[in-house]
Amino acid sequence: MHHKVPTLQLPTDDYTQMQTMSDRHLVCVLRSAVLAPSRVGRFMPRPPAEHDAYRVFRQEAGIDVCLYAAGKAVFCCRFVPHE
Repeated sequence: MHHKVPTLQLPTDDYTQMQTMSDRHLVCVLRSAVLAPSRVGRFMPRPPAEHDAYRVFRQEAGIDVCLYAAGKAVFCCRFVPHE
């Protein structure tokens, strides 16, 4: 899907709950857990500061919340079950 887009794989204990969340709520989770100024520096690859849209993709392997700038995907965060 987003082969050349930097992707952060983030294991989470709340994965089962996240599967029932709306796309809007998943974007809120991403914004508070990953994109918040106090947290963004902890992750590699680092999410870009500049983006103007989000898109959620639900797959068997995880839930992808992708950031877009000018219509192009620039970063993706894949939430997966914590093992």
